Amino acid sequence: MTHPYRVIVLTSDKYIHALRPYAYLFEKYWIPNVPVLVAGFSPPPFSLPDNFSFTSLGNFADYPFNRWSDALIKLLNNIPDEVFVLMLEDYWITRQVDTNAVQMLVDYTHQFGYVMKVDLCADRLYAYGADLSYATCGYLDLVKSMPGSPYHMSLMTGVWRKEHLLRHLIPGESPHDVELTGTFRVSHDQNVLILGTRQWPLRHTLGLRGADPNTILLNELHPSDVEEMTKLGYFKPWEKDK
Repeated sequence: MTHPYRVIVLTSDKYIHALRPYAYLFEKYWIPNVPVLVAGFSPPPFSLPDNFSFTSLGNFADYPFNRWSDALIKLLNNIPDEVFVLMLEDYWITRQVDTNAVQMLVDYTHQFGYVMKVDLCADRLYAYGADLSYATCGYLDLVKSMPGSPYHMSLMTGVWRKEHLLRHLIPGESPHDVELTGTFRVSHDQNVLILGTRQWPLRHTLGLRGADPNTILLNELHPSDVEEMTKLGYFKPWEKDK
């Protein structure tokens, strides 16, 4: 059975301009397009593609860095999606996404209730101690993140099951806390699995690596994409730092 799904993109007032390159690259490389829900605080001061929608989680000032998890918990409690793809606004896609593979992994996560996350990048593939021959899903080779592997709760792009993610989130954590202490919590839960693939269905760069909203990294994008987005003015918030 094929299950429709959404991509959920988390952003904030500090990083919201990164949505413009994000949306441009998403529309180009995620074909066919799927619905995208942007979750942030203040609405973006620019238009988004028709398949994008925006929901506000409240006032940005009410969710400082060390309450990042509170905003995510609020979002998850207010959306109907049981399985979804989760991304951040500076995850700028660099090449064509294998959308058939994404759909298969969404369906796999629906089918097997113990699957908490399926990594869509290579995060789990190269994790220490991963089981590289766990199972298959269609033409995909699945890898399993073992209890001793680091970053089970990595926020790199993946397919997530909401009930398990909610159960392992706690209030009062930064994104770094979620990834680090959240990994410790998941490592002690024998009822869920964190998976990945050998095939790497999606490739993206971290446009604002280092969490600096004034510095962008463009070297992993195709030069034609950089040229076009520069012409469109999508990098203007950062021009002084280029």
